[in-house]
This record gives sequence, structure tokens and C-alpha cells, in this order.
Amino acid sequence: MKISKEEFENLSKLASLSFDSDKENIVNDLEKILTRFESLSKIDTTNVEPTSHVTNLLNSMRDDDTKIILSNEEILQNSPENTSGQIKIPRVFDNE
Repeated sequence: MKISKEEFENLSKLASLSFDSDKENIVNDLEKILTRFESLSKIDTTNVEPTSHVTNLLNSMRDDDTKIILSNEEILQNSPENTSGQIKIPRVFDNE
């Protein structure tokens, strides 16, 4: 598949790439890659089911159950300083 100079420049710009030298070799390599992809599009896939997942696993994760380990009172009891049910910490960002 041939790529025009304008197409290559546009692709380079979209990909935020700049090429100072060896542009011709890069274009040739890109044309070879696109030619191979073109050959893939010619394969007859009419009786092939679309694949979105290579395994039959639907969800291998455990259920996300919540558990109360400590009450708010127990947590606040162990904090050095708290206000209105919230742990007070030293300032992280300075406004200056």
C-alpha cells in the first residue's frame, strides 16, 4: 500500500512524531506493514465468531463485599487529633 508524502506527514503529526532523517526508509517500512494488514483483510471470516475474550472466564474475581473492621469511634480514638468525626492531619500543601 503506497503512502503519499502528505499522508505520512499527517500521520507523523497525529502521532506527535518528527523525523529528521531516514524518512524514506520509515515510509518504506510502514508501507510493508500496511500491505501485510491489507492481506489480512482479504481473509474470509464469514463463519467465524467474533472474539472479544480468548478465555471462557467471565469473572475470575471474588465478590466485592464490604466488611466493617473498625467502627468510626475506634478509628477516631486512635487518631492524635480529630474534628467533627474526621481525622485532622497536618497541612500537605502550602498556599504560598
